[in-house]
Amino acid sequence: MKSINGINWKSKPIPERLIQKNKQQYNISYLLSKIYLEKNYSDEEIFITLNKSQSNKLIYQNDDFEPASKLIIECVKEKKKILIFGDYDVDGYSSTYILFDFFSNLNVDFDHYIPDRFVDGYGPNNTLLEKLLKNNNYSLIIFVDCGTNSVDEINYLEKKGLKTIIIDHHQIHQYNYFKNTIVINPLKKSKKKNYNFLCATSLVYFFAKFLTTKFKLRNTNVKKYSFFAAIATICDQMPLREYNKSIVLEGFENYNQIKFDNIKRLLNPKNKISTSKVSFILGPILNSASRLGYSDLPLKLLIENKNTDIDKNINKLLTINEKRKKIQNKTISLLNNKSEILNNEVIFIFKENINEGLLGIIASKYVDIYNKPCFILTNSKSIIKCSSRSINGFDIGNLIYLAIQKKIIIKGGGHAMAAGCSLKKNKINDFKNFINIHFNKIFKNFENIKYYSSEQNLVSLLSFAKNELQLLEPLGNNNSNPIFLIRNNKIIKLKIIKDTHLQLIIKNKHNKSCVCLAFNVIGTKLGEKLMSLKNEIDLIVQINNNFIQKNSDFNLIIKDAIA
Repeated sequence: MKSINGINWKSKPIPERLIQKNKQQYNISYLLSKIYLEKNYSDEEIFITLNKSQSNKLIYQNDDFEPASKLIIECVKEKKKILIFGDYDVDGYSSTYILFDFFSNLNVDFDHYIPDRFVDGYGPNNTLLEKLLKNNNYSLIIFVDCGTNSVDEINYLEKKGLKTIIIDHHQIHQYNYFKNTIVINPLKKSKKKNYNFLCATSLVYFFAKFLTTKFKLRNTNVKKYSFFAAIATICDQMPLREYNKSIVLEGFENYNQIKFDNIKRLLNPKNKISTSKVSFILGPILNSASRLGYSDLPLKLLIENKNTDIDKNINKLLTINEKRKKIQNKTISLLNNKSEILNNEVIFIFKENINEGLLGIIASKYVDIYNKPCFILTNSKSIIKCSSRSINGFDIGNLIYLAIQKKIIIKGGGHAMAAGCSLKKNKINDFKNFINIHFNKIFKNFENIKYYSSEQNLVSLLSFAKNELQLLEPLGNNNSNPIFLIRNNKIIKLKIIKDTHLQLIIKNKHNKSCVCLAFNVIGTKLGEKLMSLKNEIDLIVQINNNFIQKNSDFNLIIKDAIA
């Protein structure tokens, strides 16, 4: 079935005997059995999910924890100064906060630095490092969520006599041996595949637990750090399966036990924490700061102790986020009018004077709508900046590495689903052709097929939402919220929300009605169709996976409509 967004929607075929087998074996509904099979859940995953039997103690050991801890112990004993250098996103803020809090309890002499996206750029560079070292006698620099591929910068620091720890999860372009640098990155020795998808904050969390035993700290509560590992795992689009799933569940459990108003005031503390709240509320608020030139603000909030200053930082963050939304919506509307989505190509859009802090989030919106990798580019002083997001099966982190080797781009990095780079303006077409050649190699005769779980109705979806949807949590990358087809719906009421979204009430042929939300559809083909339609329509939907206690809490998210 061809949709308004140009996607061919199909029901994923699953053998009937397997659905019935799981249904009987685990005493679950036919629908949940089918969804587990669609997602390739192992028997162990199903058992853990249904019985909520997460491991009491999450354990991760890395061979580089020991030598890295020795560098920190040396600094503490000899009263040497440490610099924590973090990235300007949720993973970077969370990693930096954990080390900040841990070192504060140790009474270590340390500073922290979050680079300015527009002034400093991503990660370390020699000019920035020279500025940071000028008036500070650092002995050790700890890079978190960055630094893996900063070969020139690490060489510069080693020549200056500094020691370095890198705690990162980004793809390693080429591993280099350094004399005084420890690299903690699970991709360095990727024999244990379960751990290849840990975010930087999870690595820092486990390293903090390791340091607790090294320093013999009995009264240090590292439990609260697990919540930061959880939100970073979600916001950095790590696969929410197996070990990462356990990390998120443990983090959410500890969120309810810890008193941490700095974060809780951004959310409604009365409501249950969920992946959707982290993905669509907390994450965008924290990340909005660096997108508009306030890179250090989220960390200021996390480390603040005074209630008045906590409130001040929260209000500033909320104001910045609202401003970010307005700029973003205006930019997306402009790009929607100028962009043509071609079948056998990735979405590749160059537009001058876009706010470069919004490139990644705009790319994410296009991927969500059109189910294709997206590259958004704009000018930044004398070069071009690009941010990209991908779909399963198209590793853009590796693609960026190959483009660097071929000298098509200047520098860049990332992981399979998200990456960024910089290039010269005269290389834009070369970069576009390079990407599309690889895209067509992997997706020959690209049909843009996407699967929904099954055809349902409003009554059956309500029942599933109330009784079984929570068994799939945490939902996110590689464990996405199930998609359903509902037929013969009539839109009986609609209103536009903030010039961007639609809120609708639909009614089916059995006279059952439901509230639906369609996000970021104003100015799109889908939005135009929904607003102008008078006849019945078949919709592609997801259940809005907030905690459902009563029928009125139930609503659907419209993802697409059959043309």
